[in-house]
Amino acid sequence: VCVTENDPETVTVYQDGVVDYSTLANTGVPGAATQQGTFTVFARYVTTTMTGTNVDGTKYSDPGIPWVSYFNGGDALHGYYRGSYGWPQSNGCVEMPPANAAVVYPITPIGTLVTVA
Repeated sequence: VCVTENDPETVTVYQDGVVDYSTLANTGVPGAATQQGTFTVFARYVTTTMTGTNVDGTKYSDPGIPWVSYFNGGDALHGYYRGSYGWPQSNGCVEMPPANAAVVYPITPIGTLVTVA
Protein backbone atom coordinates (compact mmCIF):
# COMPACT_ATOMS: atom_id res chain seq x y z
CA VAL A 1 0.00 0.00 0.00
CA CYS A 2 1.36 3.43 -0.94
CA VAL A 3 -0.05 6.52 0.77
CA THR A 4 0.93 9.70 -1.06
CA GLU A 5 0.90 13.01 0.77
CA ASN A 6 1.03 14.99 -2.48
CA ASP A 7 -2.12 16.88 -3.50
CA PRO A 8 -4.41 15.12 -3.94
CA GLU A 9 -3.55 12.58 -1.27
CA THR A 10 -4.22 8.99 -2.25
CA VAL A 11 -4.04 5.37 -1.15
CA THR A 12 -2.90 2.94 -3.84
CA VAL A 13 -2.94 -0.82 -3.25
CA TYR A 14 -0.56 -2.92 -5.34
CA GLN A 15 -0.69 -6.68 -5.79
CA ASP A 16 2.24 -8.36 -7.52
CA GLY A 17 3.53 -4.94 -8.60
CA VAL A 18 0.29 -3.96 -10.34
CA VAL A 19 -2.20 -1.33 -9.14
CA ASP A 20 -5.19 -3.18 -7.73
CA TYR A 21 -7.10 -0.20 -6.31
CA SER A 22 -6.66 3.53 -5.74
CA THR A 23 -8.70 6.10 -3.81
CA LEU A 24 -8.50 9.62 -2.48
CA ALA A 25 -7.46 9.79 1.17
CA ASN A 26 -6.70 12.19 4.02
CA THR A 27 -3.58 12.13 6.18
CA GLY A 28 -2.72 13.99 9.37
CA VAL A 29 -2.89 17.73 9.94
CA PRO A 30 0.14 19.73 11.16
CA GLY A 31 0.72 18.77 14.78
CA ALA A 32 -0.73 15.30 14.15
CA ALA A 33 1.10 14.38 10.95
CA THR A 34 1.04 10.84 9.63
CA GLN A 35 4.56 9.49 10.12
CA GLN A 36 6.39 8.82 6.88
CA GLY A 37 8.10 5.49 6.33
CA THR A 38 7.22 1.86 5.71
CA PHE A 39 5.20 -0.04 8.30
CA THR A 40 3.40 -3.38 8.61
CA VAL A 41 -0.33 -3.84 9.24
CA PHE A 42 -0.46 -5.42 12.70
CA ALA A 43 -4.14 -5.29 13.74
CA ARG A 44 -7.47 -5.08 11.91
CA TYR A 45 -11.08 -4.41 12.89
CA VAL A 46 -14.25 -4.35 10.83
CA THR A 47 -15.38 -1.59 13.20
CA THR A 48 -13.89 -0.06 16.33
CA THR A 49 -13.94 2.99 18.59
CA MET A 50 -11.00 5.35 18.18
CA THR A 51 -10.00 7.63 21.05
CA GLY A 52 -7.26 10.17 21.51
CA THR A 53 -6.33 13.82 21.73
CA ASN A 54 -6.88 16.42 19.03
CA VAL A 55 -4.19 18.96 18.11
CA ASP A 56 -6.02 21.60 20.19
CA GLY A 57 -5.81 19.37 23.29
CA THR A 58 -9.46 18.27 23.35
CA LYS A 59 -10.22 14.57 23.64
CA TYR A 60 -12.19 12.57 21.10
CA SER A 61 -13.99 9.24 21.13
CA ASP A 62 -15.32 8.16 17.74
CA PRO A 63 -17.34 4.92 17.84
CA GLY A 64 -18.16 2.90 14.74
CA ILE A 65 -15.02 3.63 12.70
CA PRO A 66 -15.15 1.09 9.85
CA TRP A 67 -12.57 -1.01 8.01
CA VAL A 68 -9.58 -0.31 10.27
CA SER A 69 -6.04 -1.60 9.60
CA TYR A 70 -3.47 -0.33 12.13
CA PHE A 71 0.04 0.02 10.73
CA ASN A 72 1.99 2.37 13.04
CA GLY A 73 0.99 2.71 16.69
CA GLY A 74 -2.38 4.47 16.56
CA ASP A 75 -2.15 5.25 12.82
CA ALA A 76 -4.47 3.21 10.64
CA LEU A 77 -6.03 2.95 7.22
CA HIS A 78 -9.78 3.33 7.81
CA GLY A 79 -13.07 4.69 6.61
CA TYR A 80 -14.31 8.07 7.82
CA TYR A 81 -17.08 10.37 6.62
CA ARG A 82 -15.79 13.76 5.47
CA GLY A 83 -17.12 16.35 3.05
CA SER A 84 -14.06 15.89 0.86
CA TYR A 85 -10.90 13.84 0.54
CA GLY A 86 -7.41 14.36 -0.86
CA TRP A 87 -5.77 16.67 1.69
CA PRO A 88 -4.64 16.57 5.37
CA GLN A 89 -7.65 16.44 7.71
CA SER A 90 -7.07 13.55 10.10
CA ASN A 91 -5.44 13.17 13.50
CA GLY A 92 -2.64 11.06 11.97
CA CYS A 93 -4.60 8.23 10.41
CA VAL A 94 -5.17 7.63 6.71
CA GLU A 95 -8.89 8.22 6.14
CA MET A 96 -10.81 7.07 3.07
CA PRO A 97 -14.48 7.26 2.13
CA PRO A 98 -16.07 4.30 3.96
CA ALA A 99 -17.16 2.57 0.72
CA ASN A 100 -13.58 2.79 -0.58
CA ALA A 101 -12.12 1.60 2.73
CA ALA A 102 -14.44 -1.42 2.44
CA VAL A 103 -12.64 -2.32 -0.80
CA VAL A 104 -9.15 -1.75 0.66
CA TYR A 105 -9.75 -3.69 3.90
CA PRO A 106 -9.95 -7.25 2.51
CA ILE A 107 -6.85 -6.77 0.34
CA THR A 108 -4.67 -5.44 3.21
CA PRO A 109 -4.36 -8.34 5.68
CA ILE A 110 -2.02 -8.42 8.67
CA GLY A 111 1.54 -8.25 7.36
CA THR A 112 0.72 -5.88 4.49
CA LEU A 113 3.37 -3.20 4.00
CA VAL A 114 2.14 0.41 4.12
CA THR A 115 4.46 3.14 2.84
CA VAL A 116 3.63 6.75 3.66
CA ALA A 117 5.54 9.27 1.55
